[in-house]
Amino acid sequence: MKKRLLAGMIAALMLMLPAQAMSEEKKDARVEAIQNRIFFKHHEVDLSIGYMADDDFFHVYPLGLGYTFNYNDLWSIEVLRFQYMFTQEKDLKTDLLDIGVQPSRYPEQKYAFHSHLVCKPLYGKSAVLNGNIVNHETYFFLGGGVVRYEWIPSYGETETEDAPSLSFGAGMRFFLNERFCLNFEVRDLFNFREDDTENNVFFGLGLGYRFDLAPRKVQVDPTVEKLKTILSE
Repeated sequence: MKKRLLAGMIAALMLMLPAQAMSEEKKDARVEAIQNRIFFKHHEVDLSIGYMADDDFFHVYPLGLGYTFNYNDLWSIEVLRFQYMFTQEKDLKTDLLDIGVQPSRYPEQKYAFHSHLVCKPLYGKSAVLNGNIVNHETYFFLGGGVVRYEWIPSYGETETEDAPSLSFGAGMRFFLNERFCLNFEVRDLFNFREDDTENNVFFGLGLGYRFDLAPRKVQVDPTVEKLKTILSE
């Protein structure tokens, strides 16, 4: 009886050992990180064009120039973005005149300055037609600035107003190569005028040029460097 009990314990132990080994292999095989971002640059200057459709009296086409400093792979600051507004009158203004109704004055956006804190939590690659690989990142931003309005009266002199502005949104950046990238953005802006708060949604496309003033510090693996030396000899 004792021999049978001992044999059963030994058999159970032998069955447990492979299961434990497989569990250890799964832990070792678990992926903890992916490839680092390969197109990091500290500085980016971009030129952008966009459209704001929700202005009451004008179609607004902002032309922008911005500078962004990248602290690391996760955080950036858009130090300054300047936008000049090209405008086209909507039919609403003409329709109001046709029915004999004209507002005493109506605002036209002229230009804007903003700064944003940028977070870039998502990074990945996409295959284009199962061929070329495009690296891209998704980012979110929050900031503020000032919007210059020109008040156009039905009579009298034109007035101006500088309204504080809150801006936030999201975008995707597609890296064309180490220097150039395409940026697609959606920005929601709240402009706090003296007599009203205006909300505008901006859709934009930008071309960015990225560069470094000094080489980025790279972590060197001694084992890899030693292997390179052996292979080169």
